[in-house]
Order: sequence, then C-alpha cells, then structure tokens
Amino acid sequence: MTVRLHRSEQAIFREVAGSPGGVLLDLDSGEYRRVNEVGALIWRLLEGSPTREILIRRIRDRIADPPATLDAEVDAFLDGLVERKLAERR
Repeated sequence: MTVRLHRSEQAIFREVAGSPGGVLLDLDSGEYRRVNEVGALIWRLLEGSPTREILIRRIRDRIADPPATLDAEVDAFLDGLVERKLAERR
C-alpha cells in the first residue's frame, strides 16, 4: 500500500517578511509553529500529497549539497507535523 502525505485542512502556512521560512497556524488550537526555509519548502512540496520517497527526491533536487541526514531530518519534521495534526499519512 502506498502511503501519501497530506496537509491538514486545519493548518495554514504564511511566509514571514524578511525571513526565508514562515509559520504554520493550527486553526483548531490557535498555536503557531515557526518553520525554517527547509520546513517551508517541505510544506509547499506537500501540495499534491506526495509519497515520502517523492517528497525527499523533490527536496534533494532543490537543495544544493543536501546533508547525509536529510531523510532522517525530513522524517522527524513530518512526524512533528503528524503529531500536531498539521499533516496526515494516508
């Protein structure tokens, strides 16, 4: 079974002026979560509900000299989104 990553409808992303990252707002709780440039990229790339493998490939294509730990870092970021109900795996 193929698992796809979906952005939650209860989450809104906004860019922050003067910052390469942005903030995610959880509409249910009213809590904000600041994300760095890579976190903002991941959020944008979740459009279309990619698989984990496709998402990581797209990130690698966009980052010059990605670290060897990229996959683990992306997984940790996604786990955080899922825990906070800002994304789902289906």
